Amino acid sequence: MKRMCSSTLDIISYLPDSILEKILVLMPVRDAVRTSVLSKKWRDNWRTIPELVFDDNSLVDPYPILFRQSFPPDQLSMKNRFFASIYHVLLLHHGAILKFILSISKLESCSEIDTLITVLSSHGIRELTLKIWKGDSHKLPQSLFSCQQLTHLNLQHCVFRPQTTFKRFNRVVHLELCEVVITADAFLTLVSCCPLLEQLKFESSAYFDYIAIEASNLKVLCLTGFFKSLCVKNAPHLANFSLHQKAFTGLLETREALEWAGLFDGFPFLENLHMDGPYLWYFAAGCHLRKWLPALRHLNALELSGVCLAIVDFFQIIWSTMTNSQKLQKVTIQANSTGKGEEAAAKVCEENMGNSKFYLKHLREVEMRLVSGTAFELNFMKLLLATSPILEIMVVKPHPAMVSDGGLRILKELSQFQRLSPKAKIMYKDPNERNPSLGHR
Repeated sequence: MKRMCSSTLDIISYLPDSILEKILVLMPVRDAVRTSVLSKKWRDNWRTIPELVFDDNSLVDPYPILFRQSFPPDQLSMKNRFFASIYHVLLLHHGAILKFILSISKLESCSEIDTLITVLSSHGIRELTLKIWKGDSHKLPQSLFSCQQLTHLNLQHCVFRPQTTFKRFNRVVHLELCEVVITADAFLTLVSCCPLLEQLKFESSAYFDYIAIEASNLKVLCLTGFFKSLCVKNAPHLANFSLHQKAFTGLLETREALEWAGLFDGFPFLENLHMDGPYLWYFAAGCHLRKWLPALRHLNALELSGVCLAIVDFFQIIWSTMTNSQKLQKVTIQANSTGKGEEAAAKVCEENMGNSKFYLKHLREVEMRLVSGTAFELNFMKLLLATSPILEIMVVKPHPAMVSDGGLRILKELSQFQRLSPKAKIMYKDPNERNPSLGHR
């Protein structure tokens, strides 16, 4: 009877091994290791989990008992204690390590990282994340290129110099590089050597004269930085494209010409586009709208950040993009208000107000962020309401530093505008809250 009661109370220990493994994977490594003291059955369960995450929240005891007799605590630096902890786990671990994440806020470049990568290369590693947060960028060891089972590679503050004998990462589908020191030629080589690549994210504070990307299976592309010349070739499956500038560069303010002609020719079936305002301005101006617009015929969602709607040329670029994207269903705009040129822009806005030629026939959702309540912003939202026959919702979030009444004046004026769609409603977001505070029909 006693045995029956104990087994009934300990239901979790009798779950299938596959479920126990999933439970342990979801736990911080620290807690997963501690389960070894629960019972004999649990002693070795954690040793075969295929995913290991070492970050500030999941580190095991930074100075395991295994090392205390040989190395007194006062003789080891914090870095060595961290790695003693990691080595302790790897020493007792058996089987494949399919996913490994190393992201510790106090971690700097050191030779111990190379040792870890060498060990992982012999464990069939598939997903590797290495993030350096302090000090110099870490020069990646050549053993990284022997990790031929990799499917996901995420690097931060590393130096990437591929060896001359490096052929390719045949299985990589997700590649993320953040502040990685790499030349334009090495970047092109790396991307080209990932024939199955589907998602690419590249963020850099460096200035690039030329960046080229050729990836026939690419579906998602996110670029952040400054790229004077940008070329994407042979990407027929690319559906999501994001292009941002680094907030602190200010390079686009120099009005330097960008050489992006034919950029969108490389991915003719784009569905989602997210672009910072300055990039939109210079790209459309340099490539001319007649070349830009045909490439957006399949666009489903458009998100623009930091756009000056009151500038006539800027408004015309945005409006032409929206009206020529015949499948456009969702628009998100983060405003960057300015009073310059408002009268001229308002006139152009009024001219389009009643023209059925410019109806946004498929637009269902609009979100306006950081709205200041200027006359032109209100006119622009009035235009959207008047030209969207099936619009369902317009979400408005005022700029917390630019409105004195929480945006209630904006909401009051919007509620008086005529709406072409009988289903359209306006939802107001409090500028100081994330969730909608009230709706208005």
